[in-house]
Amino acid sequence: MRNSKIKGVIIFLALSLIAIPWFVSLKFHAAPILDNSISGFSAEKAYEHVKHLVQKIGPRPAGSKSELKAAQYIAYVLKQNGWNVKDQPFSKVVVRETSVLQKEQQVELISSQNIIAELPGTSPDTIIIGAHYDSATVNAPGAVDNASGVGVLLELARVLSQVSHKETYQFVFFGAEEYGLVGSQYFTSQADLSAVRWMLNLDMVGSPLEIDVAGKRSAPPELIKQVTALAANSHISFHVSRDFILMTRDSSQGGSSDYSPFLDKGIPALGLGIYGRPEGYFHRPEDRLDRVSLEDIQQLGDFAHRLIKTVTVESLGPAEWDELYLPFQMGKHVFIMPSSGIRVCTVLIFLLSILMLIRFYRNSSLQKLHWKQVVGVLVIIGAALFLSVIVLLISSAGELAWSWFKQTELLYYAHPLLFVIARLGIALGVFIILASWLHKLPLVRDPKLYWVIGVIWLLGISLVLALIRIDLAFPFMFWLLCLNLQFFLPSIILALIGPYFLIWMHFELFNSQQWISYYQTIHHYFPIFLGIYCVLLIPFVLGLLHAGITKAQHLKMWLKLARKPALAVVLLLLLSLGLVPAYSMDYPQIIVVQEEWSGTTDGKVHVFSEEDLPEKIITDLSGEPGKSIYVPILNEKPPMNVKASMVETIKNEKRNLIISIILNYSREPYLTRVRLESDKPFTVHTDEYLPMAKLPRKLQLVGVQNPSGKYSIILQRTPPQKNSIQLAVETQGVVSCSVEGMFSDSNPRIQIQYPLSSVDYQVWYRDFFKF
Repeated sequence: MRNSKIKGVIIFLALSLIAIPWFVSLKFHAAPILDNSISGFSAEKAYEHVKHLVQKIGPRPAGSKSELKAAQYIAYVLKQNGWNVKDQPFSKVVVRETSVLQKEQQVELISSQNIIAELPGTSPDTIIIGAHYDSATVNAPGAVDNASGVGVLLELARVLSQVSHKETYQFVFFGAEEYGLVGSQYFTSQADLSAVRWMLNLDMVGSPLEIDVAGKRSAPPELIKQVTALAANSHISFHVSRDFILMTRDSSQGGSSDYSPFLDKGIPALGLGIYGRPEGYFHRPEDRLDRVSLEDIQQLGDFAHRLIKTVTVESLGPAEWDELYLPFQMGKHVFIMPSSGIRVCTVLIFLLSILMLIRFYRNSSLQKLHWKQVVGVLVIIGAALFLSVIVLLISSAGELAWSWFKQTELLYYAHPLLFVIARLGIALGVFIILASWLHKLPLVRDPKLYWVIGVIWLLGISLVLALIRIDLAFPFMFWLLCLNLQFFLPSIILALIGPYFLIWMHFELFNSQQWISYYQTIHHYFPIFLGIYCVLLIPFVLGLLHAGITKAQHLKMWLKLARKPALAVVLLLLLSLGLVPAYSMDYPQIIVVQEEWSGTTDGKVHVFSEEDLPEKIITDLSGEPGKSIYVPILNEKPPMNVKASMVETIKNEKRNLIISIILNYSREPYLTRVRLESDKPFTVHTDEYLPMAKLPRKLQLVGVQNPSGKYSIILQRTPPQKNSIQLAVETQGVVSCSVEGMFSDSNPRIQIQYPLSSVDYQVWYRDFFKF
């Protein structure tokens, strides 16, 4: 009788888990009232704005004169259409902390301006629409990123100015977005947002459409439901940045564009962009006008216009909303599970798992646990861990071996999907080979014991994550539910479905801007990631063993037959990885052609890449095979020169240095940089080069110890530049100081035209001093 009651409770909990997500998602189902009027938006007119920014102005990095020209052009167009326009200049100090890929702390002064335009309506209720107009580097024309968004916004300004409207529209063109959302952060810190209903951001016009809802905070479910419903009704293929919600919450990076600072201030906001892994033109010289599609501009312009006219948000100004929800997209339908639903599901799955463990304990011999069974449990965990390590190491072996053989760090750059498929194929083949021999090992033959250990393992992981943040636990709770169902229906399919959401999170990461840095981090910290993935693979292996041993008679024959084909597939995949080209037309090799000057010596042109240079380039430049070639520049003066002097005083056994640096240059550099290094800790003070009052939270400039053991800090700034720099340094050691200036190179001495290369042309000046 007791067992039947427990079984009834388990069935009830399982049915509840199926019903609750569907029920709670209805709470947020809100379809907008469609506005079917013709917008009058002209893609051709929007394209003309894009063309002007790209071809007549060119690259527009933050603080540059070309960025200022773009700002003046935007203001002119808006005024012509009857908008009230003002500019918002700013200078902000940004601190780049040390990380895996950035070894030294960097402090930057970034100067730019926002362009703010307003079109008053009959009501003060305000809708903000934004787009950044700066480009990533001195060499990136920024056609798609983000002249395309600016062009759409300027054409929307014309369309909206021709009809009466209730809401007040505010268009904000942000500067210095590429330096880390600097312009939008400054705007939100200064603006009165009490009358704002919601904010829409346009960044990179193209298809398929990304509806970006994830920053440090996430967009309100109410807003997501309306925007996605309108996209579905407009027959627009879209993708909601679902799993990035998990990845970006509480991160230092925050969101990927200028809607994120609005979310931080409690303003409903989201962004429209391009979904998927960025092509090789992203932030590169190849981001030219031919990348911009009139069809995409028209589609996004019409859609944005309908959003502005249709979407309604009840509250005004900063608000609170449920942030730990999870959206699920099925085609054009989006369902949202609020945090309350996640908590209910978590509690129910916990209860279900505990009840099933109790039921198993009462019906098993574990009540009188023998030492042999304890050893058996340890052997099971050890075997699962061993299998996980072997599978991961062998699946990585091909990539690592070919990287070494080809001397290519980013072997997967052009065709990462092939490497992911190969890794999965190799891992599956290795697992099949090992599993075919498992029946000969002295393992415990009780399949339910594998199930118990797997459930306890996942329970522990889920509990820890649930205590940290409830939404982080959801992928593991789903996995735990599948493992619970596997108790009644032992099936390889359920074991494979369990980690579905973890796999999908990796797929989302793979189709993002962060995928390269993610892979580089894995390569830098391979042992750590090996440990993490082994921990995640253990319950997966246990689930497979539970299902496999339960149906051992059926599987033994199939595994034995599959052993040789699996070995052949593994070897074939390992060998075929060497045939995959490292670069393609869409993802070319990045090559830098850099004029380098130092002091008063003759300069040189340095041609280099992170990988070996193509043979044709080496032949054309008469160089040696490798990653770099130097070509001398004779009898020419450098673009700038630097003089430095120092006054020293000793106080309390510390050296107090007043360092004066004079910079003379024929043309203003885009970037100036001062790098200080010492064997001893030091502090820096400078009100000229980096205004100390603008440091976040009165942060002190101090040398940070780097992996080499030395203390260093990098100070840099964008235009306007100064001709003199004064630094006050307090230290006990000798200070090395390098002064650098970076110029754009509009007329390079060496031009490279190689079909599988993307070339950056730069001019750098460096000088070194010791104090």
